[in-house]
Amino acid sequence: MHHQEPARHTSAAIRPETTPLYMSSVYTFPNLDEVRAYYSDPASAYVYRRNGNPNTAQVEKIISRLEATEDSVLTSSGMAAISAGCFALLHPGDALIATEVLYGGTYAFFEQVLRPWGVEVTYADVNDPASLEAAYGPTTRMIYAETVANPLLQVTDLETVSGFAKAHDCLLMVDNTFATPSLTKPYSYGTDLVVNSLTKYLNGHSDVIGGSVSGSQQVIAKVRKFVETFGGVLSPFDAWMTERGLETFHIRVRQQCENAMQLARALQNHQAVHKVYYPGLDAHETHEVAKRILQGGFGAMVSFDLAGGEPAANAFVASCQHVDFAPSLGGVRTTLSHPALTSHRAFTSEERLRLGITDGVIRMSVGIEPFSEIWEDISQALSRASL
Repeated sequence: MHHQEPARHTSAAIRPETTPLYMSSVYTFPNLDEVRAYYSDPASAYVYRRNGNPNTAQVEKIISRLEATEDSVLTSSGMAAISAGCFALLHPGDALIATEVLYGGTYAFFEQVLRPWGVEVTYADVNDPASLEAAYGPTTRMIYAETVANPLLQVTDLETVSGFAKAHDCLLMVDNTFATPSLTKPYSYGTDLVVNSLTKYLNGHSDVIGGSVSGSQQVIAKVRKFVETFGGVLSPFDAWMTERGLETFHIRVRQQCENAMQLARALQNHQAVHKVYYPGLDAHETHEVAKRILQGGFGAMVSFDLAGGEPAANAFVASCQHVDFAPSLGGVRTTLSHPALTSHRAFTSEERLRLGITDGVIRMSVGIEPFSEIWEDISQALSRASL
């Protein structure tokens, strides 16, 4: 029995407004000459999903445009992006300097994977050239920073750290997830690799896990080779969903930043709150840096330390009626998390306390709801937390 052969190519008369979803795991060739042509120029066609897909290629172009880089490669998660950047460009015997305040998952990767693999990892205050100089050694090949650090939101002085990296012939990798390319573009400061968790603001709807690495064509070619060989690629469906989310990216982030600024100011005046961490506040330790590095807002994350410590944190989380506890961020709805129990549990309690991450710290991912709705729930929960 012969089945009618489906059309392999979109007709010129069919012009979809949105990118179609290409779910095929493999692509066909009509003859061996085209196979030879593909391997001479892999960018000329598609052969196997792990080596490229129209949906991932489209999002890579969008991310490159947003980050103002030459090229980008998508990965299966934000951690896959960080891992790919490290494994593609570092070797056993090399050393890496990392910011001392960073996402716990990244810290776990550095300590539990990269260090045993043979890369020496040291930590420094990346805004302080003296601290960087003390951490630097003859085998240092890369510096790693977060544009806005998780969870206390210190803003990295990209001019300082990039200048140090260039002067010492080091690669600079920057995680831009918290700031997003809507607020700053690390590549313009001389960053070699810009990583993003697509899971967060870029997709923005809490229904995709993905990552990206952006940079020069030369650097991304090395990272892409590792991603394709190791297999940590993004699925076509997740790429398609991310492209949909990117349509509203700038609008969402602008509203989230406005809400976050209002929330930070309101929290400052509440008796249940010991300290507020938000770069937009004059009192924040990196406020002056934030005014230079961030444009159009100070981010949509707000962290605060409850005066009553862990008991107050327990009461606060239990009392929130509409703001859910969710150990992620960047979605359209306001959520909260407890870094000591989730994102930063890989640190010892002593390490967390040294960094200022107490058991009373709450991290808020501020959404796009009317601010009055957000504050109504937060304020009643704070009242219960102070009892």
